[in-house]
Amino acid sequence: MLLLKLIDKIAFFSRFSAEHKRVLAEAGSFFTHFKKDDFLIREGTTDNTLFIVIKGSVIVTKADCPGQVLATLPAGSVIGEISFLTNRIRTSNVIANADTICFAIDRTALEEMEFAIQLQFKDELIGILIGHLDRANAALANQKND
Repeated sequence: MLLLKLIDKIAFFSRFSAEHKRVLAEAGSFFTHFKKDDFLIREGTTDNTLFIVIKGSVIVTKADCPGQVLATLPAGSVIGEISFLTNRIRTSNVIANADTICFAIDRTALEEMEFAIQLQFKDELIGILIGHLDRANAALANQKND
């Protein structure tokens, strides 16, 4: 199955059991295809969908920086984790940079999944948030040293 092979290449899913990966891959409704220039996320909107880029890439922009690409995110990138966890308003645009496949799940869909899968998602998201915090702390420390 193609979706299972794609999931197997993504670091976010590396600690999921083979059975849990199979369950996710067979739930084809979680896989969304975007064409180049399609919006995954629009700044200022509210939704709690988490996206994991499975194939392709996306760019990040902001309304107050027209025409400027803030970041290009490759396959494996996790997008929307803050809104997924907190229901906060979206703070940037995320746009497909090429034909892109994402694993997309909202909190309601996750809550309907097997508890072990829910826990694994939360563990992975905690790891991502710790990485964000570590980078922010390092940036602050570098500013103090400059």
